[in-house]
Amino acid sequence: MGIKKILNQLDDFFDLSKKKQKKKHEKLEKIINSLEEKKAEIKTKIMNDDKKDRSSKKNYHLCKEFKVLSRLIYKAKKQKNIINLDVD
Repeated sequence: MGIKKILNQLDDFFDLSKKKQKKKHEKLEKIINSLEEKKAEIKTKIMNDDKKDRSSKKNYHLCKEFKVLSRLIYKAKKQKNIINLDVD
């Protein structure tokens, strides 16, 4: 799954009301899992490219993408915790 598609799903989820977010909790889980899988893929690419050439543009962009995914995962997990607290 492409990053843009995952980002769109995450944006759509955050735009929902709290009540609808509770109903779509499973969707958030899938989004988080997709983001974590993509993050793992990028990490392996960075590790492989890092051995070849540390200063390449490709490696630079992969590092930036990795940071963005890390922040998105953090926000999604934070939202998940908020939803869990509201349910309790």
